[in-house]
Amino acid sequence: MAITNFEVYATRLRDDKLSVKLKLTIAHELCESLEFFQLQDYSRFVSILWPVIRDLLLKTPAVFMSTAPEQKLRSTLLEIIQRIPHSEVFRPIVLEVVTTLVSLVKVENEDNAVVCLKVIYELHRMYRQLLESVAQPFLELASEIYRNADQMLKAMDSMDTPASLSTPNVNLMSPSAMSPGPDAGDATSKNLNKAMSSFKVLTEVPIIVVSIIQANRRHAEQFVTNILPLILHMLELSQKGAGLQPEFTSHSLRAANSDLITAQSKTLSFLAFFARGFTALLLPSQDRIAQLTLNLLCACPAESTATRKEMLIATRHVVSTEIRKAFVPLADRFLDMQVLVGSGLASQCILKPFAFSLLADLMHHIRAELSPQQLTLMVDFYAGCMHDQSLSSG
Repeated sequence: MAITNFEVYATRLRDDKLSVKLKLTIAHELCESLEFFQLQDYSRFVSILWPVIRDLLLKTPAVFMSTAPEQKLRSTLLEIIQRIPHSEVFRPIVLEVVTTLVSLVKVENEDNAVVCLKVIYELHRMYRQLLESVAQPFLELASEIYRNADQMLKAMDSMDTPASLSTPNVNLMSPSAMSPGPDAGDATSKNLNKAMSSFKVLTEVPIIVVSIIQANRRHAEQFVTNILPLILHMLELSQKGAGLQPEFTSHSLRAANSDLITAQSKTLSFLAFFARGFTALLLPSQDRIAQLTLNLLCACPAESTATRKEMLIATRHVVSTEIRKAFVPLADRFLDMQVLVGSGLASQCILKPFAFSLLADLMHHIRAELSPQQLTLMVDFYAGCMHDQSLSSG
């Protein structure tokens, strides 16, 4: 790419007289050209175009309609940041980029915020030492997102019936209402949730927090103490319309329930990380943790094989700590394969090794505390597995 093209792109994107749709076309062209850049091009790109992209993202308001031109522009700009190789060319601006993305998560819609968080994780993984000053602000952001869990669940009330899909609830004074919206016949248009009230966004938070805590141990103990009640409360949230047949729930409600259970599985893995590194802080809540783990396995939908797998792995990490003592009263429930692997065919075919690994660890450590009735159940369970033709003889 010619050297002067960077300045041309920067000048055009910075021009307030250009329409949003034209800037979107320019940004899309720029995004598509990234794969043709050489290493020296990226260095110039970062120095010339990053300030323009940053200003566009910070100075233009976020919108919450998926087909609005402003939303497409913001999404494309974030995609550009995500597609730039996170190599040494990022080093001079990495702190500014992450600081900008953290501030955007607070105001963005859920789709854009998910991209922001994915980029934050990748950059923190590569530049931990340079991002130490961002640790505390992000931990505060994580706590705020978990604090909004009730609000996220309340937003699902409007999805109780399929009819709710026909009338989007748009504030006429919001930026999305004032922006040029999609054509009336565009059936793909949808309202986007605010990032701070989204289970999709919450799903991306735990892995970043773990990365930060591993690099900044001095923040860890106080943070775990403060966020533990919020995590436990979030794990207690129940799916909306969980007892209804699929035909009696709207598509959006089923999707929202899927987002909720996925966020809970990530949060359970989050809790497992704390259980292994900060066991003493979790012991006062061990009975609650054991019950929540059982409840989540019971509530996990039959088709959510990957989510259940993550829950089984997280539970195995939890029972490898002293918290396992709280599982003794619940041991007979964990000897139920319907609880462990669910009723889905894929889960029953794929997840039995993970379920048996969990059971082996749990029963080995608590066998001395089991009652005669529980020991009998355990022997019956083992005998049943010995005669299960679906299990490999190897």
